[in-house]
Amino acid sequence: SSPSQPHSSWSNPSTGPNAHIVVEGYGTSDGQQGPQGSPTPVAAALPEGSFGAISDGKANGGRRTRILPLSGKSDSAVRSMARDYLSWLDGEEDALARDGEAAAPLLSDMAWTAGTGRSHLAYRSGVVFSDAASLRERLNALVQGDAAAQRREMPKIAFAYPGPRGHWEGIGEALYETEPVVRAVLDRCDATIRNEHGISLVDRMFGAGAADDPDDAQWTAPAAYALQCALTALWSGLGIGPSAVVGTDIGELAAAEAAGVIGLEDGLRLAVAHARGTSAGEALNDMIPAPPSIALLSSVTGREARPDEVSDFGSWTERGQRTPPLDRFARTLSDRGIGAIVEVGPGASLGEGIACAWPDESGNGGRPTVLETLRHAPDADGFLEAAVQAWEAGLPVSFAGLFGGETRRRIPLPCYPFERRRYWIDDSRK
Repeated sequence: SSPSQPHSSWSNPSTGPNAHIVVEGYGTSDGQQGPQGSPTPVAAALPEGSFGAISDGKANGGRRTRILPLSGKSDSAVRSMARDYLSWLDGEEDALARDGEAAAPLLSDMAWTAGTGRSHLAYRSGVVFSDAASLRERLNALVQGDAAAQRREMPKIAFAYPGPRGHWEGIGEALYETEPVVRAVLDRCDATIRNEHGISLVDRMFGAGAADDPDDAQWTAPAAYALQCALTALWSGLGIGPSAVVGTDIGELAAAEAAGVIGLEDGLRLAVAHARGTSAGEALNDMIPAPPSIALLSSVTGREARPDEVSDFGSWTERGQRTPPLDRFARTLSDRGIGAIVEVGPGASLGEGIACAWPDESGNGGRPTVLETLRHAPDADGFLEAAVQAWEAGLPVSFAGLFGGETRRRIPLPCYPFERRRYWIDDSRK
């Protein structure tokens, strides 16, 4: 019809326009096909306080491992989803042949989409992978039944901060290189030590040959404290925070920092005083501690710290020689309904010790789950394994926190494998 005499379907309000448009997804420069989301810069979830901008110019796109979270309303649905992802990988063979590393755009965007663009249901199984081959291997293991997804309810969490016993040299270096939140906290501690003592704490922690320096031992305590505060901030960036904290030795200072009793720098000064055997009063001058924002357990009594215990920092530098009251820690945490203990530091000695002392008559489901934030190895994979375990345990992990400083986009992925059932109604007239 002519413009002056439009077709009747356009002029008839009861029928609506009879027009259709088919839009094809635009092929991207890296060979992936749409539809895809727009590139999205991911901000780093810095902890509260004046941390300032991250200005060291280090890139945050070098994360070598990723997490693929799979969840469903049943274990069989999770296995079906794993099977669907294997089929998806088969369809992306050309792109993966060009670059199948976890840090490459395709697998990074896959992990981003699955972590931030999908609902996280009760049955969960997470896969940590470094490339397409390791992803296939672990998906196959899930399909074949090597690791069943479990239904978990969200537990209450306690953070446990051990003292710096054992080897801490190099621990956390990979996280410092890749995670802007960790770098922000450690750089702030480094600046404080530089200003007050003229040395670099980060160099003492990660510098080549630093562990061979005979003067290095006095910096183990402040380095451990700084790393534990950085790991607390990293967990916070994933949306995970404790309802109670417990610490021994220098770890008690990190627990107090997590509870808001002391600031980051004041705790660092106390750690230095502890290591050097100097007076805490000289280190803190007129500092007044704040009331705990969450339950802070005393390493002396094992119970929630009283106001006078919180304010008596003069005794904190002497507590490292005490044997921690694990049974009383366990009783207090059990009474508070704690179901998971996150060890903030390498290993899980304190958390496991508390769990082993858990009272038999506990009414919150028995022994708590113990999560190991870092293994005794200088890599970042240990933290990703801990994040997966936290998510599988039912914790509400915000996976966006694992992409801080990157630019990611959503891509098409397998849909949820609905397990349909038929429900027949009997004919009562027969």
